[in-house]
Amino acid sequence: MLATCTGPTKVGCLHRKQVSPFSSGTGAVRSRASVRVITASRQSETKAALQPFDRRQLLSVPVLAAVAGVLLRQPAWGATTGDKALREELLSAIKANKSDEEVEKALRALSDQNPTRAPAKSDKLFGKWKLLWASSNSEVAKATRRNPLPSYSEQRIGEPGGEKKERAANLINIGNGAVQVYLSSAAKEDPKSDDTVLIGPPFYLDLKIAGFSLPIQNTQQEGERKSLLGSEQNYYKQLYLENSGQPGDLRISEVTFGDPAAQGSILVHERI
Repeated sequence: MLATCTGPTKVGCLHRKQVSPFSSGTGAVRSRASVRVITASRQSETKAALQPFDRRQLLSVPVLAAVAGVLLRQPAWGATTGDKALREELLSAIKANKSDEEVEKALRALSDQNPTRAPAKSDKLFGKWKLLWASSNSEVAKATRRNPLPSYSEQRIGEPGGEKKERAANLINIGNGAVQVYLSSAAKEDPKSDDTVLIGPPFYLDLKIAGFSLPIQNTQQEGERKSLLGSEQNYYKQLYLENSGQPGDLRISEVTFGDPAAQGSILVHERI
């Protein structure tokens, strides 16, 4: 499923839309207010980059180059996608079935160009997503790659994805959808992070065969740990989110904290 770096906190609601000049609009013209916010952000990062150096060191070419790098790495807020060349590089690596290391290198480069500020608060996070790639240490990769029958994974988030509010689900479709494993959970934004979604109990696991649902197991909010599901809360960091809202948008997420079986998993999804 969908994880970040600190312990559990009070959770906010994933369904809240962010009101920000960064996450809406696709035009090339920015308002003066937007420019001021962007400028302030860059000044803050530049100041942070300069802090470790004294005045003499700041005049050196390597330090000046490093500071310039901070400014030039800023994402293009207001755009709908990251760098097109980096995007194509990632998709090509996935299509060619390259190693985890090569795919991860490509996705990290693209993630630096994330066009959506505060992706966990963006309404563009909702909807239906097809899994394009998962790191080999992820549960979904183990489930799909070892399956001798044709299979694919789909993720549904919130009401636009066909789930209830503040809920998300992972589906593994086997044999062209004849058999479907359906795991749903609570999905809420982390109030201490603009890019992290909290995935946790109550979990529900169903097996659907030819349209008939066979509930297998569930856990309640305060229930004891049970086999298969557990009661941990996972932190899914949204590294990259394209925001056109149209099929084909890419999203990259990573489980940064939570269930040891899920922690460290990296996922690349495409909107359908």
